[in-house]
Amino acid sequence: MAKTALVIGAGVAGLSAVKHCLDVGIEPICFEKDTDIGGLWNYHDWSKDGDPSLYNSCSINTSKEMTCYSDFPIPKEFPNFMGHNHFRKYLNLYADNFNLRKYINFSHLVERVKQADDFDDTGSWVTSVKNINTGKSQKVKTDFVLVCNGHLNIPNVPTFVGLEKFKGKVIHTHDYKDFRGFEGKRILVVGIGNSGSDVACELSRHTEHVYIASRRGTYVISRAADYGIPFDHLAINRFSQSLPWSLMRPVFFHRLNRRYKHSNYGLSPNYCFDAGVVTISDDLPNRILSGTINVKCNVKEFTTDGATFDDGSVLKDIDVVILATGFNFDFPFLDDSIIQVDGHYPYLYELMFPTDMNPCTLGVVGLVQPFGSLPPILEMQARYITGVFAGRNQLPSASKRREHVEKRKTFIKAKYVDSPRYSLQVYFIQYLDRLGSMIGCKPNLWKHFFSDPKLWYKLYFGPATPVQWRLDGPDSWKGAKTAIEKVEEHTYFPMKSRQSGDGEKDGLYDGWILLFKKICFVVLLFFLARYVIANGYVTGLIKFA
Repeated sequence: MAKTALVIGAGVAGLSAVKHCLDVGIEPICFEKDTDIGGLWNYHDWSKDGDPSLYNSCSINTSKEMTCYSDFPIPKEFPNFMGHNHFRKYLNLYADNFNLRKYINFSHLVERVKQADDFDDTGSWVTSVKNINTGKSQKVKTDFVLVCNGHLNIPNVPTFVGLEKFKGKVIHTHDYKDFRGFEGKRILVVGIGNSGSDVACELSRHTEHVYIASRRGTYVISRAADYGIPFDHLAINRFSQSLPWSLMRPVFFHRLNRRYKHSNYGLSPNYCFDAGVVTISDDLPNRILSGTINVKCNVKEFTTDGATFDDGSVLKDIDVVILATGFNFDFPFLDDSIIQVDGHYPYLYELMFPTDMNPCTLGVVGLVQPFGSLPPILEMQARYITGVFAGRNQLPSASKRREHVEKRKTFIKAKYVDSPRYSLQVYFIQYLDRLGSMIGCKPNLWKHFFSDPKLWYKLYFGPATPVQWRLDGPDSWKGAKTAIEKVEEHTYFPMKSRQSGDGEKDGLYDGWILLFKKICFVVLLFFLARYVIANGYVTGLIKFA
C-alpha cells in the first residue's frame, strides 16, 4: 500500500509538492481553501485576512525562463514578465500536463494538524479538515505532511507613533487592488519594496501626488538590462558568481548607478548595497523625474492629516496612507512546538525540516526568499523533501540540523540589515546547487565540458535557468538540453510581432566595431612584418630566390 502525504495548499509550492509526491510513489492528498489552483496568483477583486492577495497590475519580477518549473518551460509565446493572468494560465497548464487536479480537494480548510497517537513509531499525522461549502469537518490520517501555505498571507503592520490619530484612510498593500477610488488624492506609501514602488507608480498617474517614506532607501533596477536583455539573465549565471566578490562588487555598484545616480533621486540606501535586496521597478525613476512621486525618509510620527519625518520635514493634507511593510509567516494549524521560531528565524533545516523532530515526517515548502526567482526554489524543496520521505535522500541528525540553523542565523545577522525578510534569504544558484547535490541532480559541469562544450558554455556563461537541474541525476528530463539551447529564442519570440528592418546592421555602433577590427588587423600585420624583417626572413628569402 502506497504511503500518503498531506499537502496544504495548491499554489506554486503545493502543485510542485503534489507532482513530486507522485514522482517518488507517494499518494498526495491536497487541500486548498480556494476554489481553484494558484494560491497567490489566483486573483480576486477582493481581499480577505489570512488569504494571499494581489493587486491587478502585478507582474512577476523575474523572467519566464528563470521562473518556470524545471521540467515544464513556460510557453515561448508568453511574455517574459507576465501579469497574473498569464502566470495563472501557466500553472493551469502545469497542473493539467501532470494530471494533478484529481489529487486536490478545493474549498477545504485545514483546521488542525497533529501528531498521531502512534507518531513515535510511525511518524504519522492526523488532520482536521473543514469543507467550506457544507461546513462539515473530517479527519484524515497520513504518513507525511507538506506545508505549502506560503508566507505572503499575514500583513505586517508595524507600530507607528500617532497612526491612530490619522483621520484619513489606512490600508496595507495586501488590500490594494487598483487606482480606482484614489483619484485626485494625496497618498503616502510607507515602504519602498517591490509592492510599494508598484503601487506608488500606478497611483502617481491618477492622484494629485504620491510620497514614499523609506526607512533605509533602496537600489532600483529595471526588468530590462543592457540591450534589453532580462536583468536576471545577466545577473544570475555561474560565471559572474564564480568571480571574487571583491572584484564584482564595484562592477555591480557601477552598473546600479549607471542609468541614474540614486542619491540624486533620494533613493540611495544607508547601507552597503550588498547588505540588502534591490527593488525591481521599471517606472519609479521616471515618476520621480516627472515630479509625480517624491521620496521621503523614515516616518517619525503621524499627525491627524499627515506625518512628520526623521529629518524634521512635515507633510500635511494626506488623504490615504498605504502600508507596504511586508508580511509575516504563520502556521495556524500547527502547534507552536512543531516549528520553533526565534524572533523571525524559523528553526528549519535548509528552511524545510524542523530541527528537533524525530521521525522527521513534516516538511515546509515555500518559507524562503531567494535573490532570484521563487518557483524553482520551491520545486527543488519539494524534490528534496519528497525524496527524504521516500528514502531516496538522507536527512542529517537533529543535532546537525540545529547546528546548521544556528550557523545560518549568525551569517544572516552579520551579512544583512536587521529586517525580518532576510531571515528567509538564500542565494539562487548556491541554494539550488546545495539541494541538488543532496538529491544528485546538480549539473555535472566537467562532464558537459568534455562531452558537449557548446552546452557547457551555456551552462556556465548563460542564465542559470531551472532546467539546468534536470540534466543529470534522478528524475532528469530528456528535453532539458533543448530547453537550455532555446532560451534566447524563447526570450525574444513574444516581442518579435513585427519583422524588424536591417538598418541596425549598418548603424554607427556596428560601423565602429568594424573599423576597430580593421585597425587591429592592420596593427597585427605591422608587427608581423616587423618580426619577419627583424629576424632576417626577408633577406634569406631574397638570397634563396
